[in-house]
Amino acid sequence: MGFRIHPFNTQGEYFCVDILAIYKGKWIFCMHQERNTWEYSGGHIEAGETPLEAAKRELFEETGAVDFDIEPLCDYYIDAEVNGIHYKGSGQAYFAVVHQLDELPHYSEMRQIAFLDALPNELTYPFTRDFFPMAEEKRRTKINEENFAIPGAGAIILKEINGKENILLQTRIRPHIPCEDGLLEIPAGKIRAFENIFDTLKREIKEETGLDVSEILGENLSTIYEENSYKVINFMPFSCAQNLSGNYPIMVFVFICKVKGTLLPFSDESSNYKWTPVAEVKRLLSDAPDIFYPMHVDTLKKYITLSNP
Repeated sequence: MGFRIHPFNTQGEYFCVDILAIYKGKWIFCMHQERNTWEYSGGHIEAGETPLEAAKRELFEETGAVDFDIEPLCDYYIDAEVNGIHYKGSGQAYFAVVHQLDELPHYSEMRQIAFLDALPNELTYPFTRDFFPMAEEKRRTKINEENFAIPGAGAIILKEINGKENILLQTRIRPHIPCEDGLLEIPAGKIRAFENIFDTLKREIKEETGLDVSEILGENLSTIYEENSYKVINFMPFSCAQNLSGNYPIMVFVFICKVKGTLLPFSDESSNYKWTPVAEVKRLLSDAPDIFYPMHVDTLKKYITLSNP
């Protein structure tokens, strides 16, 4: 009987998850609509979910977190009655650093969240105090870490249709970030650690659009140098852009690309793929630049100016 903590991923047959999250260095606590006590976000693992998938879902549903990093904390086993309910089984706890919060979803079980420096006295589940020392150590480490821009690769994808040059535009899907959801954009994505940027471009375009890259302008001019256990690629993109404020601290290197294959109807992050004549893109940028994801506006203008449509 009782509650015991175990090393992460050692128990199996998990039935629930807990997420100890921080935002701007403070702990995020939730208050249920039917209670007056505080708790970490968490809940039961739904059919077909992994514990990590459940943790990400619960963190959004109970705090409104839309951008975060999440990592393992520990496993636990509980066989005890809490607030009139008997819990028995294994769970997993996670630690998360939240970068952006949105409004609580309308279906959330929580009525409010709070940002605290320490554990509150009125906890719904007192046993969660046992997670706190491990999580607090992670919090202190994260607070002392620097935050860096995220490197990414993007593409102006070209195709000639009926003798006219077209650019592939797509609609950005960000339902939890209203100011970005539905904006026009070009394909782009993050560069994985030690991934060749041209491989990133090919992978992201395939994942987002279903198309295969047949040519990247300038790839043949890139060079690779190896020495002292390092392998370094030198390349020159068509354009670079960096978000200096906003929701996402990304820096994107954009290349001109040609592709082959068939477009997907949609992906997890984008939809409404459309080959758009360059002259039409120019008109949209002039008449309604606010319908584009801001990072891509000047990049597209630069291409249009140089291509003289």
